[in-house]
Amino acid sequence: MQDPLPITPFRHPLEAQVTLPGSKSITNRALLLAALAEGTTVLKGALFSRDTELMLEALQTLGFDIKVDRQACAIEVRGGGGQLPKKKAQLKVGNAGTAARFLTAMLALHPDGRYDLDGDPAMRKRPMSGLTDALAALGAAEFIFHGEAGHFPFTMVTKGYPEGAAATVDARASSQILSALLLAGPASGAHLTLTCAGVRPAYVEITQEVRRSFGACTDNPGDDDVFALQPCAYKAPEAGGVYQIEPDVSAASYFLALNLIHGGTLHLPGLGAEPMQGDARFAAVLSYHGLSVEVEAIEDGSRWHVESPGLEGLEGVVSREIDFETFSDTFLTYAAIAPIIGGDVSIVGIEHTRRQETDRIAGMARELAELGQMVQETSGALTIAPNLEELRVRAIRARRAGRLLTVKTYDDHRFAMSFGILGTYDLLGDGKPWLAIHDPACCGKTFPSFFEVLEACRPESGAS
Repeated sequence: MQDPLPITPFRHPLEAQVTLPGSKSITNRALLLAALAEGTTVLKGALFSRDTELMLEALQTLGFDIKVDRQACAIEVRGGGGQLPKKKAQLKVGNAGTAARFLTAMLALHPDGRYDLDGDPAMRKRPMSGLTDALAALGAAEFIFHGEAGHFPFTMVTKGYPEGAAATVDARASSQILSALLLAGPASGAHLTLTCAGVRPAYVEITQEVRRSFGACTDNPGDDDVFALQPCAYKAPEAGGVYQIEPDVSAASYFLALNLIHGGTLHLPGLGAEPMQGDARFAAVLSYHGLSVEVEAIEDGSRWHVESPGLEGLEGVVSREIDFETFSDTFLTYAAIAPIIGGDVSIVGIEHTRRQETDRIAGMARELAELGQMVQETSGALTIAPNLEELRVRAIRARRAGRLLTVKTYDDHRFAMSFGILGTYDLLGDGKPWLAIHDPACCGKTFPSFFEVLEACRPESGAS
């Protein structure tokens, strides 16, 4: 494991352009559908990270013909027309929730398969029962659990999706459970009915948008909680078989926060007025603090033009409550910079984040408390009372002891990136590091080059 990474503060306004990686959520959805589609699909702007590499490796293990060009961020997939080449395989899903759930639903397409699946220790704790129970209820698979029921590791004995099957789906733990069934089920050639209440809609809508690009009809007449799935022979996208992956808007949140802190100008190419990803709502949260985002047309598409006066130009901030339920991946970005933007904040709608890569509410509460912040944690919310002076005192104390304040990351990329942005603030006024990030390599899950890209944003006049 790497030593903790010191973060050198920025001392001047930004004048930067950041090319964001492709969205993990969209890349893994598109990979699955490209494998199930008829014809050859080329994914452009694809993300290469631990989660997507696990998905690629699993599909190749299953026998799909895939060509990868990492330098061009392109993946060519020869689809199987709804058929899985191999009826037996051993698959490793790491701690990738999308790969774990999407692959499990996909494997159930085989009418006579046997597959062994396992994940990292952290993945073994993450909920799978909503999906495994639904597949069993549909008659598509039986499961042999080799540890705790409803968790990895397990063996699947697959039967295919029966015509006219129906099931009630519990996707409260993760919308990926419903998305997995929406992606894979229609490729079976069967009519299926899924009843699913209480799911967060943002990522389900991403699933539906990607499905439409591969030729699916996603009309959902009647009750919003009932999904009547029609058989679908997925096809390579009409635009010459090319599917363009949207940039990762969750990743954009870190650079929006960077611009908020330091001011100046930031450009994010590839983003338009209506991104598919709900995390775009984070820009509206920061607009409360003076950040502005405009969409500009450029030669090969569009980009976000971002400006802010910087922290010194912000007006006093009063107490507020912000509901992050539909864009919860970004709550960590906001919570991490809360100590320096002022005003009490209550972050609500995040109960489901306790069951992600780690318990994100508990982890964020611990790390902010270690930085001297007053934090109140409930089952689904986090209330933060910033104390900038105490943060400064602790940083000075640590420096006098010959060390830096160090943030734990819990093998969770979002902790590393969020607190990395906090560390760019020149807390002690001398441009020297005061904060370090434990295990920065965990960013490999979605943004392997994050800290290199962050460093490239440093204004030349402020380089140390």
